[in-house]
Amino acid sequence: MTDFMTFLMVSIMAGLVATSFGGLFVFLFKEAHSRKFDLANGFAAGLMLAASIFSLLLPGLEMGGVEEVLIGYLIGMFFVLMLKDRVHVFYYKLTGESPDPTLTKALIIFAAITLHNMPEGMAVGIAFASGSLALGLEVALAIGIQNIPEGFAVSIPLIATGKISKKKGFGLAVLSGLVEPINGIIAYIAVLCIKGLLPYMFGFCAGAMMFVVINEMIPESQHGEYFDKSTLAILFGFLLMFLLDILL
Repeated sequence: MTDFMTFLMVSIMAGLVATSFGGLFVFLFKEAHSRKFDLANGFAAGLMLAASIFSLLLPGLEMGGVEEVLIGYLIGMFFVLMLKDRVHVFYYKLTGESPDPTLTKALIIFAAITLHNMPEGMAVGIAFASGSLALGLEVALAIGIQNIPEGFAVSIPLIATGKISKKKGFGLAVLSGLVEPINGIIAYIAVLCIKGLLPYMFGFCAGAMMFVVINEMIPESQHGEYFDKSTLAILFGFLLMFLLDILL
């Protein structure tokens, strides 16, 4: 029970707390549409693109085979493609209002990052379930650091629409981080069953994330006068996540 409580505490810190902390940074911005927002959006896109490759695709290949990851990747791609046509329907059913195109994009980003957090939570659960405290702490630390900018990446597009307040954007960032400890508990308890599914899930989330980053976030961040600067922000975000993956 002590081992489980240690895992639970660390999982909450790496998932919920780290993502929530990243979401707090939105309160530093005074306006939704600004040069800082474009650069931040591009930086977050670079982080997410690198995370899709180094934290999802490559670990998925190590856990399983090319076929499993490829199947998951293709399903994730087409899932988000279909999700684009359904997000406005879900939003209407919840609120009774139809979202504009900008809000639809932001909601798709939120859904993709939330899905992306599911296998990360499972990875922490499996690492602790292996019986190695050191491995569990190492995986949790890497994912926790990565989740800080992800919390920011969830909030930024939502607030930029002008339809969602900073408080609500922060709340949705917290919600996206909550799925990690929940899925970590599931993985910890049913590690043998879930381990075989992880390559598919890692591939699925990578496909979903990369589609969103390339189709939505990068074009949104590259407005005319900031085009080159936002491109540099994307590349620096990618580089940072690459270095974190190597170091951690």
